Amino acid sequence: MIKKLTFVLLILTSMASWAQESVVFKTKFKPNKKYKTQVKTTSYTEIEFIADQEIMDRLKSQGVELPIITESETNMSTDIITHELDKNGEFTATMEYGKMISNTTINGKTTTEEKPYSGMKILGKYDVDNKFKVDSIIGEKVSQQMRTVLKTTLESVQQAIKFPEKPMKVGETFTSEIPMTIPMEGMNPISVKIDIEYLLTEIKEGKAFFNIKQTVGLDMSQEQLNIIASGTGAGTAQFDIKENFLTKYQSELSMSMTIKINEKMTMKMKSTTTSEHNVVIE
Repeated sequence: MIKKLTFVLLILTSMASWAQESVVFKTKFKPNKKYKTQVKTTSYTEIEFIADQEIMDRLKSQGVELPIITESETNMSTDIITHELDKNGEFTATMEYGKMISNTTINGKTTTEEKPYSGMKILGKYDVDNKFKVDSIIGEKVSQQMRTVLKTTLESVQQAIKFPEKPMKVGETFTSEIPMTIPMEGMNPISVKIDIEYLLTEIKEGKAFFNIKQTVGLDMSQEQLNIIASGTGAGTAQFDIKENFLTKYQSELSMSMTIKINEKMTMKMKSTTTSEHNVVIE
């Protein structure tokens, strides 16, 4: 009898465990919270030109040292403070930006820049659908153009990752696509897209863990002649189920591009970018 009871308990425990492994992921901000975010991005880029000797000599005479190697690191911190839930199911919030410092080294010469977003405050409100609406942007160094871009970005990009609406189990995947524009000095910006696959690897202690695969390709919806782009990346992510929030995200993405500038010159670029995104919720 005891053996049978033990067997039943084991089955029930296993069933409970299986049930817990199916989760609906939905990112949302909650009232009366403080979201402290730290973001660090580093990149290494190497640019080489392929051209006839006359052009290469001309570049050299102009002081261009090849390959052009650029290393950069940007650190940013933000605090999002949310307030009381009102009778309409909405709550106000304040976004406070800490110092945003960028260090850039080009062929051994380093410059440090504090971005104009440093010290900026954004006041707004989360509606019943958890969408943020900007009321005002406070910052002495923030231009009107930057304010417009910020307002549009914050109100249109509500979630870092768009999770599937159905429950997920360990071993299941979903994909998302992120467009990216790469500015090029003296040329039109290059449009690429990053296809990202998320694999749910584990659920334990109220956290969900994902492995990430990234694939880069040229945005074929844009007319971009004489350009080849490709790349791959990998990373991990961690989701706090109780808080309904992505609290950790790490990735490394390698990308290469070949751009035929004209019949006599081709530019080749290789880059590696690492990102670390950590959130503490109080």
